[in-house]
Amino acid sequence: MICMPHITAAVLGWDIGGANVKAVRLDGRPGGAPALQSRSTPLEIQRDPAALAPALRRLATQLGAGGRPHAVTMTAELSQAFRTKREGVGVVLDAVEAAFPGAEIAVYTVAGRFVAPAEARSIPLEVAASNWAATARLVARFIPNCLLVDIGTTSTDIIPIAAGEMAAAGRTDPERLASGELVYTGALRTPCEAVAGEVPVGGVPCAVSAEGFALMGDVYLWTGRLAPEDYTVVAPDGRPATREFAGERLARLVCADREMLTDEAIGGIARALTEAQIGTVAAAIARVYARHPGLGVAVVTGSGDFIAAEAARRVGLVVVPLADRIGDAARTAPAAAVAWLLAEELGDRTR
Repeated sequence: MICMPHITAAVLGWDIGGANVKAVRLDGRPGGAPALQSRSTPLEIQRDPAALAPALRRLATQLGAGGRPHAVTMTAELSQAFRTKREGVGVVLDAVEAAFPGAEIAVYTVAGRFVAPAEARSIPLEVAASNWAATARLVARFIPNCLLVDIGTTSTDIIPIAAGEMAAAGRTDPERLASGELVYTGALRTPCEAVAGEVPVGGVPCAVSAEGFALMGDVYLWTGRLAPEDYTVVAPDGRPATREFAGERLARLVCADREMLTDEAIGGIARALTEAQIGTVAAAIARVYARHPGLGVAVVTGSGDFIAAEAARRVGLVVVPLADRIGDAARTAPAAAVAWLLAEELGDRTR
Protein backbone atom coordinates (compact mmCIF):
# COMPACT_ATOMS: atom_id res chain seq x y z
CA MET A 1 0.00 0.00 0.00
CA ILE A 2 1.25 3.51 -0.75
CA CYS A 3 0.11 6.87 0.59
CA MET A 4 -2.20 9.00 -1.49
CA PRO A 5 -1.39 12.66 -2.06
CA HIS A 6 -3.82 15.23 -0.74
CA ILE A 7 -6.19 16.46 -3.42
CA THR A 8 -7.86 19.84 -3.19
CA ALA A 9 -9.00 20.46 -6.80
CA ALA A 10 -12.56 19.93 -8.07
CA VAL A 11 -12.97 18.10 -11.39
CA LEU A 12 -15.68 16.42 -13.46
CA GLY A 13 -14.49 13.17 -15.03
CA TRP A 14 -16.04 11.58 -18.13
CA ASP A 15 -15.93 8.11 -19.66
CA ILE A 16 -17.81 8.44 -22.94
CA GLY A 17 -18.64 5.05 -24.39
CA GLY A 18 -20.58 3.87 -27.39
CA ALA A 19 -23.46 2.59 -25.26
CA ASN A 20 -23.16 4.46 -21.94
CA VAL A 21 -21.91 7.84 -20.75
CA LYS A 22 -20.46 7.94 -17.24
CA ALA A 23 -19.56 10.97 -15.14
CA VAL A 24 -17.87 11.40 -11.76
CA ARG A 25 -17.78 14.59 -9.75
CA LEU A 26 -14.62 14.80 -7.63
CA ASP A 27 -14.28 17.31 -4.82
CA GLY A 28 -10.88 17.47 -3.20
CA ARG A 29 -10.70 17.60 0.58
CA PRO A 30 -7.53 18.82 2.32
CA GLY A 31 -6.24 16.15 4.67
CA GLY A 32 -8.48 13.37 3.36
CA ALA A 33 -9.54 11.36 0.35
CA PRO A 34 -11.60 13.26 -2.24
CA ALA A 35 -15.38 12.94 -2.31
CA LEU A 36 -16.74 11.16 -5.38
CA GLN A 37 -20.25 11.21 -6.82
CA SER A 38 -21.13 9.28 -9.97
CA ARG A 39 -23.88 9.18 -12.57
CA SER A 40 -24.35 7.29 -15.82
CA THR A 41 -26.86 7.20 -18.61
CA PRO A 42 -27.39 4.79 -21.52
CA LEU A 43 -26.75 6.35 -24.91
CA GLU A 44 -26.15 4.37 -28.09
CA ILE A 45 -23.98 6.69 -30.14
CA GLN A 46 -24.68 4.71 -33.30
CA ARG A 47 -28.39 5.50 -33.06
CA ASP A 48 -28.11 9.22 -32.29
CA PRO A 49 -24.67 10.91 -32.15
CA ALA A 50 -26.37 14.31 -31.82
CA ALA A 51 -27.78 13.27 -28.44
CA LEU A 52 -24.32 13.20 -26.85
CA ALA A 53 -23.92 16.92 -26.04
CA PRO A 54 -27.36 17.19 -24.36
CA ALA A 55 -26.61 14.01 -22.38
CA LEU A 56 -23.34 15.50 -21.14
CA ARG A 57 -25.06 18.69 -20.03
CA ARG A 58 -27.79 16.70 -18.31
CA LEU A 59 -25.34 14.57 -16.31
CA ALA A 60 -23.29 17.60 -15.32
CA THR A 61 -26.45 19.32 -14.09
CA GLN A 62 -27.48 16.25 -12.10
CA LEU A 63 -24.08 16.27 -10.41
CA GLY A 64 -24.18 20.03 -9.79
CA ALA A 65 -20.76 20.23 -11.36
CA GLY A 66 -20.85 23.42 -13.40
CA GLY A 67 -17.79 25.60 -13.79
CA ARG A 68 -15.11 23.00 -13.09
CA PRO A 69 -12.48 21.45 -15.39
CA HIS A 70 -13.46 18.38 -17.39
CA ALA A 71 -11.26 15.27 -17.66
CA VAL A 72 -12.25 13.15 -20.64
CA THR A 73 -11.65 9.60 -21.76
CA MET A 74 -13.64 7.70 -24.36
CA THR A 75 -14.39 4.46 -26.16
CA ALA A 76 -17.26 5.80 -28.29
CA GLU A 77 -14.91 6.26 -31.23
CA LEU A 78 -15.27 2.52 -31.94
CA SER A 79 -18.99 2.95 -32.70
CA GLN A 80 -20.12 2.00 -36.17
CA ALA A 81 -21.53 5.51 -36.40
CA PHE A 82 -18.00 6.49 -37.46
CA ARG A 83 -15.95 5.21 -40.38
CA THR A 84 -12.66 5.75 -38.54
CA LYS A 85 -11.52 6.26 -34.98
CA ARG A 86 -10.21 9.67 -36.02
CA GLU A 87 -13.73 10.67 -37.01
CA GLY A 88 -15.17 9.28 -33.77
CA VAL A 89 -12.67 11.10 -31.56
CA GLY A 90 -13.49 14.34 -33.36
CA VAL A 91 -17.25 13.92 -32.95
CA VAL A 92 -16.91 13.12 -29.23
CA LEU A 93 -14.71 16.16 -28.63
CA ASP A 94 -17.07 18.36 -30.65
CA ALA A 95 -19.88 17.26 -28.33
CA VAL A 96 -17.87 17.95 -25.17
CA GLU A 97 -16.91 21.42 -26.38
CA ALA A 98 -20.48 22.16 -27.43
CA ALA A 99 -21.80 21.01 -24.06
CA PHE A 100 -19.32 23.07 -22.04
CA PRO A 101 -18.26 26.12 -24.08
CA GLY A 102 -15.29 27.94 -22.61
CA ALA A 103 -14.57 25.26 -20.01
CA GLU A 104 -11.15 23.72 -19.44
CA ILE A 105 -11.19 20.32 -21.16
CA ALA A 106 -8.35 17.83 -20.69
CA VAL A 107 -8.29 14.63 -22.75
CA TYR A 108 -6.45 11.60 -21.40
CA THR A 109 -3.92 9.67 -23.50
CA VAL A 110 -2.78 6.07 -23.21
CA ALA A 111 0.70 7.44 -22.44
CA GLY A 112 -0.67 9.11 -19.32
CA ARG A 113 -0.76 12.74 -20.46
CA PHE A 114 -3.65 15.17 -20.50
CA VAL A 115 -3.89 17.15 -23.74
CA ALA A 116 -6.15 19.88 -25.05
CA PRO A 117 -8.88 18.92 -27.53
CA ALA A 118 -6.96 20.42 -30.46
CA GLU A 119 -3.97 18.18 -29.78
CA ALA A 120 -6.22 15.19 -29.09
CA ARG A 121 -7.69 15.53 -32.58
CA SER A 122 -4.19 15.27 -34.06
CA ILE A 123 -3.35 12.06 -32.14
CA PRO A 124 -6.63 10.11 -32.23
CA LEU A 125 -5.12 6.69 -31.57
CA GLU A 126 -3.49 7.97 -28.39
CA VAL A 127 -6.78 9.16 -26.89
CA ALA A 128 -9.04 6.47 -28.35
CA ALA A 129 -9.95 3.85 -25.74
CA SER A 130 -7.53 5.23 -23.16
CA ASN A 131 -9.94 4.66 -20.27
CA TRP A 132 -8.32 1.40 -19.14
CA ALA A 133 -4.96 3.17 -18.82
CA ALA A 134 -6.49 5.81 -16.56
CA THR A 135 -8.04 3.21 -14.27
CA ALA A 136 -4.78 1.27 -14.11
CA ARG A 137 -2.77 4.34 -13.15
CA LEU A 138 -5.23 5.20 -10.39
CA VAL A 139 -5.21 1.64 -9.06
CA ALA A 140 -1.40 1.72 -9.04
CA ARG A 141 -1.62 4.48 -6.43
CA PHE A 142 -3.45 2.10 -4.08
CA ILE A 143 -1.90 -1.29 -4.86
CA PRO A 144 1.40 -1.05 -6.76
CA ASN A 145 1.59 -4.76 -7.66
CA CYS A 146 -1.61 -6.36 -8.96
CA LEU A 147 -3.72 -7.35 -11.91
CA LEU A 148 -6.59 -4.94 -12.59
CA VAL A 149 -9.66 -6.79 -13.87
CA ASP A 150 -12.38 -4.38 -14.98
CA ILE A 151 -15.52 -5.96 -16.44
CA GLY A 152 -18.13 -3.58 -17.78
CA THR A 153 -21.29 -4.06 -19.76
CA THR A 154 -19.42 -4.99 -22.93
CA SER A 155 -15.78 -5.91 -22.39
CA THR A 156 -13.10 -6.95 -19.92
CA ASP A 157 -9.75 -5.25 -19.25
CA ILE A 158 -6.94 -7.25 -17.61
CA ILE A 159 -4.06 -4.90 -16.85
CA PRO A 160 -0.83 -5.86 -15.07
CA ILE A 161 0.53 -3.25 -12.66
CA ALA A 162 4.08 -3.77 -11.37
CA ALA A 163 6.06 -1.57 -8.98
CA GLY A 164 3.42 1.13 -9.28
CA GLU A 165 3.62 1.26 -13.08
CA MET A 166 1.27 0.00 -15.77
CA ALA A 167 2.91 -3.00 -17.45
CA ALA A 168 0.47 -3.64 -20.29
CA ALA A 169 1.79 -5.34 -23.41
CA GLY A 170 -0.70 -3.63 -25.72
CA ARG A 171 -1.77 -0.04 -26.24
CA THR A 172 -4.31 -0.04 -29.08
CA ASP A 173 -7.42 -2.21 -29.02
CA PRO A 174 -6.06 -4.69 -31.62
CA GLU A 175 -2.80 -5.03 -29.67
CA ARG A 176 -4.68 -5.55 -26.43
CA LEU A 177 -6.97 -8.16 -27.98
CA ALA A 178 -3.89 -9.99 -29.28
CA SER A 179 -2.21 -9.89 -25.86
CA GLY A 180 -5.28 -11.10 -23.97
CA GLU A 181 -5.46 -7.86 -21.99
CA LEU A 182 -8.77 -6.99 -23.67
CA VAL A 183 -11.50 -9.61 -23.86
CA TYR A 184 -14.77 -8.76 -25.57
CA THR A 185 -17.12 -10.24 -23.02
CA GLY A 186 -19.18 -8.24 -20.54
CA ALA A 187 -21.90 -8.46 -17.94
CA LEU A 188 -24.75 -7.07 -20.04
CA ARG A 189 -24.41 -6.49 -23.78
CA THR A 190 -22.60 -9.68 -24.84
CA PRO A 191 -24.86 -11.99 -26.90
CA CYS A 192 -25.22 -15.37 -25.23
CA GLU A 193 -24.17 -17.22 -28.38
CA ALA A 194 -20.81 -15.42 -28.20
CA VAL A 195 -20.20 -17.03 -24.79
CA ALA A 196 -21.12 -20.68 -25.43
CA GLY A 197 -22.03 -22.71 -28.49
CA GLU A 198 -24.21 -25.12 -26.55
CA VAL A 199 -26.08 -25.34 -23.25
CA PRO A 200 -27.81 -28.22 -21.45
CA VAL A 201 -31.48 -28.87 -22.19
CA GLY A 202 -33.22 -31.99 -20.95
CA GLY A 203 -29.94 -33.40 -19.68
CA VAL A 204 -28.16 -33.27 -23.04
CA PRO A 205 -26.04 -30.59 -24.77
CA CYS A 206 -28.09 -28.42 -27.10
CA ALA A 207 -26.68 -26.05 -29.71
CA VAL A 208 -27.73 -22.42 -29.32
CA SER A 209 -29.21 -20.21 -32.02
CA ALA A 210 -27.18 -17.32 -33.36
CA GLU A 211 -30.11 -14.94 -33.68
CA GLY A 212 -29.38 -12.45 -30.91
CA PHE A 213 -32.30 -13.69 -28.81
CA ALA A 214 -30.65 -13.13 -25.40
CA LEU A 215 -27.83 -11.20 -23.75
CA MET A 216 -25.65 -12.05 -20.78
CA GLY A 217 -27.62 -9.39 -18.96
CA ASP A 218 -30.58 -11.78 -19.18
CA VAL A 219 -28.50 -14.49 -17.53
CA TYR A 220 -27.64 -12.22 -14.62
CA LEU A 221 -31.16 -10.84 -14.34
CA TRP A 222 -32.38 -14.42 -14.02
CA THR A 223 -29.78 -15.32 -11.39
CA GLY A 224 -30.15 -12.03 -9.48
CA ARG A 225 -26.59 -10.79 -10.04
CA LEU A 226 -27.88 -7.73 -11.92
CA ALA A 227 -30.85 -5.59 -10.92
CA PRO A 228 -33.39 -4.45 -13.51
CA GLU A 229 -31.99 -0.91 -13.34
CA ASP A 230 -28.59 -2.30 -14.38
CA TYR A 231 -30.09 -3.51 -17.67
CA THR A 232 -29.41 -0.28 -19.51
CA VAL A 233 -29.93 -1.44 -23.10
CA VAL A 234 -33.04 -2.24 -25.08
CA ALA A 235 -33.66 -5.96 -24.67
CA PRO A 236 -33.42 -8.07 -27.84
CA ASP A 237 -37.18 -8.58 -27.86
CA GLY A 238 -37.95 -5.01 -26.79
CA ARG A 239 -39.68 -6.24 -23.63
CA PRO A 240 -38.95 -5.07 -20.08
CA ALA A 241 -35.86 -5.87 -18.03
CA THR A 242 -37.53 -8.29 -15.62
CA ARG A 243 -36.66 -11.81 -14.54
CA GLU A 244 -39.81 -13.11 -16.23
CA PHE A 245 -38.91 -11.69 -19.63
CA ALA A 246 -35.23 -12.58 -19.17
CA GLY A 247 -36.37 -16.20 -18.83
CA GLU A 248 -38.35 -15.93 -22.04
CA ARG A 249 -35.33 -14.57 -23.89
CA LEU A 250 -33.12 -17.38 -22.56
CA ALA A 251 -35.68 -19.96 -23.73
CA ARG A 252 -35.55 -18.44 -27.20
CA LEU A 253 -31.78 -19.05 -27.18
CA VAL A 254 -32.53 -22.74 -27.82
CA CYS A 255 -35.51 -21.94 -30.04
CA ALA A 256 -37.98 -22.77 -27.27
CA ASP A 257 -40.39 -20.79 -25.09
CA ARG A 258 -41.51 -20.76 -21.46
CA GLU A 259 -44.34 -23.21 -22.18
CA MET A 260 -41.65 -25.68 -23.22
CA LEU A 261 -39.00 -25.04 -20.55
CA THR A 262 -39.33 -25.06 -16.76
CA ASP A 263 -37.62 -22.70 -14.34
CA GLU A 264 -35.13 -25.48 -13.65
CA ALA A 265 -34.30 -25.74 -17.35
CA ILE A 266 -33.82 -21.98 -17.65
CA GLY A 267 -31.61 -22.09 -14.56
CA GLY A 268 -29.48 -24.77 -16.18
CA ILE A 269 -29.00 -22.62 -19.26
CA ALA A 270 -28.08 -19.62 -17.10
CA ARG A 271 -25.59 -21.65 -15.04
CA ALA A 272 -23.91 -23.01 -18.14
CA LEU A 273 -23.52 -19.56 -19.66
CA THR A 274 -22.22 -18.15 -16.37
CA GLU A 275 -19.64 -20.93 -16.13
CA ALA A 276 -18.57 -20.41 -19.74
CA GLN A 277 -18.08 -16.69 -19.27
CA ILE A 278 -16.17 -17.09 -16.01
CA GLY A 279 -14.02 -19.70 -17.73
CA THR A 280 -13.23 -17.33 -20.60
CA VAL A 281 -12.24 -14.54 -18.21
CA ALA A 282 -10.24 -16.91 -15.98
CA ALA A 283 -8.29 -18.19 -18.99
CA ALA A 284 -7.46 -14.63 -20.02
CA ILE A 285 -6.39 -13.72 -16.48
CA ALA A 286 -4.19 -16.83 -16.35
CA ARG A 287 -2.59 -15.84 -19.65
CA VAL A 288 -1.68 -12.36 -18.42
CA TYR A 289 -0.69 -13.68 -14.99
CA ALA A 290 1.75 -16.12 -16.64
CA ARG A 291 3.69 -13.12 -17.94
CA HIS A 292 3.67 -11.51 -14.47
CA PRO A 293 3.76 -14.38 -11.95
CA GLY A 294 4.70 -12.06 -9.09
CA LEU A 295 1.31 -10.31 -9.18
CA GLY A 296 -0.82 -12.35 -6.82
CA VAL A 297 -3.58 -9.79 -6.22
CA ALA A 298 -6.52 -9.01 -8.50
CA VAL A 299 -8.23 -5.63 -8.12
CA VAL A 300 -11.74 -6.09 -9.52
CA THR A 301 -14.18 -3.42 -10.61
CA GLY A 302 -16.99 -2.57 -13.02
CA SER A 303 -20.57 -3.71 -13.33
CA GLY A 304 -19.27 -7.26 -13.79
CA ASP A 305 -16.95 -7.23 -10.79
CA PHE A 306 -18.66 -10.39 -9.52
CA ILE A 307 -17.53 -12.22 -12.67
CA ALA A 308 -14.00 -10.84 -12.28
CA ALA A 309 -13.82 -11.89 -8.63
CA GLU A 310 -14.81 -15.50 -9.28
CA ALA A 311 -12.52 -15.80 -12.30
CA ALA A 312 -9.57 -14.37 -10.38
CA ARG A 313 -10.15 -16.74 -7.46
CA ARG A 314 -10.10 -19.70 -9.83
CA VAL A 315 -6.67 -18.57 -10.99
CA GLY A 316 -5.56 -18.44 -7.37
CA LEU A 317 -5.38 -14.68 -6.93
CA VAL A 318 -6.32 -12.70 -3.84
CA VAL A 319 -9.31 -10.49 -4.71
CA VAL A 320 -9.54 -6.83 -3.69
CA PRO A 321 -12.62 -4.85 -4.83
CA LEU A 322 -11.78 -1.34 -6.03
CA ALA A 323 -15.02 -0.31 -4.30
CA ASP A 324 -13.19 -0.82 -1.01
CA ARG A 325 -11.02 2.15 -1.99
CA ILE A 326 -13.32 4.51 -3.89
CA GLY A 327 -16.83 3.34 -3.01
CA ASP A 328 -19.67 3.30 -5.51
CA ALA A 329 -17.59 5.28 -8.02
CA ALA A 330 -15.82 1.99 -8.77
CA ARG A 331 -18.71 1.12 -11.09
CA THR A 332 -17.66 4.10 -13.20
CA ALA A 333 -13.96 3.61 -12.54
CA PRO A 334 -12.46 5.23 -15.68
CA ALA A 335 -14.45 8.44 -15.11
CA ALA A 336 -13.34 8.47 -11.47
CA ALA A 337 -9.76 7.79 -12.54
CA VAL A 338 -9.44 10.64 -15.03
CA ALA A 339 -11.06 13.02 -12.55
CA TRP A 340 -8.62 11.93 -9.84
CA LEU A 341 -5.57 12.10 -12.12
CA LEU A 342 -6.45 15.56 -13.42
CA ALA A 343 -7.12 16.79 -9.89
CA GLU A 344 -3.64 15.62 -8.91
CA GLU A 345 -2.15 17.46 -11.88
CA LEU A 346 -4.04 20.64 -11.11
CA GLY A 347 -2.84 20.44 -7.53
CA ASP A 348 0.75 20.05 -8.69
CA ARG A 349 0.41 23.20 -10.80
CA THR A 350 -0.53 25.25 -7.75
CA ARG A 351 2.30 24.05 -5.53
